[in-house]
Formats: sequence, C-alpha cells, structure tokens
Amino acid sequence: MPAAESYALAATQATPGTSAHGAYLPALTGLRAIAAWLVFFNHYPLGPLPPPGPARALQYFADELHGLPLLLLLSGFLIALRYDTGTPNFRPRGGWRRYLQSRIARVYPLYALLTLATFALLWRWHSPQATLPQLLLNLTLLRGFFDEYKFTGIGQAWSLTLLECFYLAAPLLLGLRRRGVALWAQPLLLLALGAGLVALLAPLNWHGLFGSYPFMLGYTFLGHSMEFFIGVWLAGRYQAGRLGTPAGAWRTAGGVLLWIAVTVALGLTQAQFHNPDHPLTLVLNLVGLPAAGGLLFAGLVSEHSWFRHLLSGGIFQKLGRSSYAFYLLHAGPLAFWVYDWLPGFWLVKLLAIQAVSYVIYLIIEAPLQKLFSAKKKQIQY
Repeated sequence: MPAAESYALAATQATPGTSAHGAYLPALTGLRAIAAWLVFFNHYPLGPLPPPGPARALQYFADELHGLPLLLLLSGFLIALRYDTGTPNFRPRGGWRRYLQSRIARVYPLYALLTLATFALLWRWHSPQATLPQLLLNLTLLRGFFDEYKFTGIGQAWSLTLLECFYLAAPLLLGLRRRGVALWAQPLLLLALGAGLVALLAPLNWHGLFGSYPFMLGYTFLGHSMEFFIGVWLAGRYQAGRLGTPAGAWRTAGGVLLWIAVTVALGLTQAQFHNPDHPLTLVLNLVGLPAAGGLLFAGLVSEHSWFRHLLSGGIFQKLGRSSYAFYLLHAGPLAFWVYDWLPGFWLVKLLAIQAVSYVIYLIIEAPLQKLFSAKKKQIQY
C-alpha cells in the first residue's frame, strides 16, 4: 500500500517500553523505505519466465516480495498510538475534524497532483483510460471498490482506498474494543461483512463492485484488516509497557526470517498453482506476512538491534520520509515513461526514482502537507 502516509517533526527517540503516545520511533520511518523497496521489486517487470532452475526460483521469489503488509501494519500501529483515547467513545484524540484533516493532508494532495499528471499523460497517449468517469473514480479513491478499475491511473495506488477506509473506521473500531468487542474478533466481523457485500453486490455484475471473494480478500480493507489489527494490538502493548526489553534481538531476527520464509512459501505456491487467488496464497498473504511483520515490529520497538540502529540512521530517515512519493512514482504511466529513457537495469531505475521521490517530497509533498494539516504540530513517524 503503501502505503501511504508520512512524516516530519522529530521528537526524542523513544526508549523501548515507553508509553508516551507522541514518542518518535525513527526505526519505523526507516522501515517504511524498506517496505517501499519491496513494493518496487514486486512491480518491477522481470521479463519472461526463465527455464526451470535457480533463475526461475529467484524470479518467483522476487515476484512475491510484498511491502504493503508492512505499510498497513505501520498505519494501524501509529493510528492507535496517536489517536486512541482509551475510552468507549468514538471520538479520536484531538477530535474528528483535526483527525480527518491530518489524515487527508498526509495522503491526498500529492496523490491528486500525480493522478492529474498521470491522466494528462494517458490523454496524450490516447489511452482508453483517459475518460472523465475514470478520472473521477481515481480522484475520489472509489476505484478501489471496483475490480474492473482498481489498476487504472496510478495502478499501485488502489491501496489508498484500503488505507482511507481504515482511517475512517479506526476510531469506531477502537471504541468498539473499549465496549467489549475483542480485537481478535473484529477482523472476523469485517470478513463476514465483506462476504455479505460480495453475496449482495457481485450478482449485479456492475464493473466488479465487490465482484468476487478473492477481490474482497485481496484488495479491500475488509479482507486486509489483519495487518491493521496486529498494528493496533502492538500499539496497545507498547503503550502499556508490556513488550518489555528482551535481551538480544530474537524478535527482530525472527521477524525477518519468518518474512523470508513466508515469501519463499508464496513463491513455491505460485510456482505450483500459478494462481494468485489460490486459498493457500491468500492465507500466506493475509495471515502469514502480517504475523511476520508483527514480530518484526515488536522487535524494532523493544530491542536494541543493529537493524534498528541502521533504520534509525540519517539516510534511512530521508528515504523513509520520501517513501510515499516513491510508492506513487515507482510504477504506472509516469514511471514507465521515465524508465524508457534509462538503461534497462533495475538498480539504475531504483536510484532514479528514489532521487526524484526525495526531491518531490522536499518541494511538493512536505509543503502541501504543512499547508493542509490541522494547525497543530504533527509528530512525524
């Protein structure tokens, strides 16, 4: 996803186990850059499938690298950390107006500008996508509900619909938890709601609006809620000081190894079934990767590891702050228009998009976010 919020005021670095809701966690900003790179590799065109052997196995592995679960998990963690009032009411800390204004300011201005630029390019290319209805679906973020239109415009930005749904639902879901609806039960309730919407709307066959169960599971908040709820659960334990300060870095290392293991399992499953909607693929994506990401997050906020130190460094802070621009720019019409002018080597393209993303963050994204944000200092993660 991805994805897809940002960044700017560095407070003091939090000690593992502290519970201040405004604590700045620099390792999580750095992790955002890693997640964006994983999304890049997932979308990078690797060419025809090689003959059976190590090259084919490596391509399957690269095809299954996913950074979106990390971005969604991070969103759940930070929203709960910053806006959970700890009371049964459904009002986020600071009020609904400030909450919604801050959420929109983080995501929408840069997305709207790049969407307009994308459709201008599509219009110049005489693309069938360059229509007013499709432009409006993209600008309103409604295209993420339609299987037929989910990859139009900035294709990877379908996940912003998912993210905005979580932003709208988060205070309500946090309030329900305080009213006795257990956190573990809420993803099941959302899945049931999603199944009901598919049963109701799929027979209409209206441009793929909740058109199938795999679409609901793979592309909507109702299917992807596990990432958010793991993040919310971790935020609660972090605030309560219940993650502890374990010796060593077994959580961090275990999270990385589990992530790699699940990705390998995804590659093997795809090699066997050639079907991204296979039940095992869905389980690995929607349960396995969030579990691995949750273990990694627990390590990054509770352990003093070399990986945490690396992500907290200056370079990864800059890369993390520009990761939303990178996420929007790394694929789609604008990106491939630029890629045509570059050598056909992935590292050159990665570095080029990274450099452009950082410039856009400095001169467009950060000023726009400051302009549209609520008039209160925003702690940036």
